[in-house]
Amino acid sequence: MMHMYEKMVKPPVAHLLFLGDYVDRGIFSVEVLIFLFALKACFPNRVTMLRGNHECRAMTEFFTFREECIRKYDQEVYEMFMETFDLMPVAAVANKDYLCVHGGISPTLNNAEDINQLDRF
Repeated sequence: MMHMYEKMVKPPVAHLLFLGDYVDRGIFSVEVLIFLFALKACFPNRVTMLRGNHECRAMTEFFTFREECIRKYDQEVYEMFMETFDLMPVAAVANKDYLCVHGGISPTLNNAEDINQLDRF
């Protein structure tokens, strides 16, 4: 992550869009997330983080994110990550031209506005 970040144009000049799957970054998934959350906190209008399909309770166990988080912190911190994932957007529009989603879109959604109508909670 840091190698990639060193190569890119950074905020506040650039807008950064991350498409998800933060929990399967190896033994440093927690640090990747903390770094991205820090970027988001510092540049809230320049950093967008979408939820990927791995940001759910089942996948965090499969990819050992839950175990990593509890080992490095505790269950409460893990639950806070899960709550944060539940609140992440599932899509974004880039440059008013491109609909960005992690891995696809349901065939029941006919237009971009349908995404805003999803009851995710």
